[in-house]
Amino acid sequence: MAFVSELRDLEKKLIKALEELEIIDCHEHLLPERERVATPVDVFTLFSNYTRWDLMRAGMSETDYQSLHNQNIPLEKRWALFELYWKEIRWGSYAHAALLAAQKFYGFEDVNDKTCKPLSEAIRKANKPGIYERVLQKTCRIRTALTQCRFPKLDSPLLTPVVEIFQQMDNWEDIVRPWFDSEVEIRSLDDYLDTLRTFIVRIKAEGAVAVKMISKPYREPSRKEALANFQYLRRSKRMANSLSSNIHGDIFNPPNPLTDYVTDQMISFATEQDLVVAIHTGYWDDFRKLHPLHMIPILQRHSEARFDIFHLGFPWMRETLMLGKGFSNVWLNFCWVHLISQRLATLALDEAIDLIPMNKLLVFGGDYILPVEKVYGHLVMARENIARVLVRRILEGQMTETQALAIAQKWFWENPRKLYNLELK
Repeated sequence: MAFVSELRDLEKKLIKALEELEIIDCHEHLLPERERVATPVDVFTLFSNYTRWDLMRAGMSETDYQSLHNQNIPLEKRWALFELYWKEIRWGSYAHAALLAAQKFYGFEDVNDKTCKPLSEAIRKANKPGIYERVLQKTCRIRTALTQCRFPKLDSPLLTPVVEIFQQMDNWEDIVRPWFDSEVEIRSLDDYLDTLRTFIVRIKAEGAVAVKMISKPYREPSRKEALANFQYLRRSKRMANSLSSNIHGDIFNPPNPLTDYVTDQMISFATEQDLVVAIHTGYWDDFRKLHPLHMIPILQRHSEARFDIFHLGFPWMRETLMLGKGFSNVWLNFCWVHLISQRLATLALDEAIDLIPMNKLLVFGGDYILPVEKVYGHLVMARENIARVLVRRILEGQMTETQALAIAQKWFWENPRKLYNLELK
């Protein structure tokens, strides 16, 4: 019991010290603030994003989920629908972040039939300009959040752009009018590549610090095969999956030679501009197709690039740790992981200390779109995990409290600042 008491006291002490650290949030999808404050909000705003999927796994239909956010329906009726599933998901990590946010920002210890109405009123009242500064900067001590977007105009120094470039070259329209510059006319593969390179140069000038792609089973890039695929699409105007049934399709399926080649060129263009290449790996949709180990040939081919492996490849966290162990051009990012499962995140972080140099780990990214308040909830969970892991190392005599705190500061601040070349004082 004495050991347990010492452990808990030291955890609390370290959490308090972690709360004083300034932070770089390494992964968000936050809307520009003007869009957040223009959106009708209430208690169910706290249950958008990932809690949506837990609700649906518990049995809620998509139609019922959408009705939760229809404010033309009386709140009491929506709550009655929600409550059936809330009791099933409230113990999960996704829901925990929502409860922490309700407590911190609105003073409600629980979300239930008695608090849903006054909590909704409090959320509406707080939904005004300055909410990002109040939540991110003043409460979380976040200096900037690396924010996933299609174009780098986020209108806030608190949001730093990471531009998503998911190549979808399924038909001729995807090529002749590329989403990143629909004003150009593409006549050849080199026209497309020149336009893509110009776009990457432009987003760098506009403040982007990275491009984002996804892990999938890319094949060895071949310009010859890419040209053949380009000419096929020019002639047929049909979907690329007509080339080979059950192989080509949405962006999570094995790609065609044109996508393989253009993606490889995109990585080269980003590297020329000294941009990080961020990679979604692991959990989402049919996550078998997003296995982090698909990236090994690309990591080998692009040794000069800097790759940030998102979500630690969850659920393949141990395999992803081996990417960090085996490749100098790989950084490992715990964004979203604490929110998926606090327990598994703690185990993975403990193993990461054994395996990975301390300058190659990024430990927090909230991964939210609308409910900015839940960034705080997720951060509380991340601090708890980090404290638990480091405290055990302290009590085992491996490191001192001062050394543990220095490591945490690397993870939260120095590592992302250096990796992404962020000019933050």
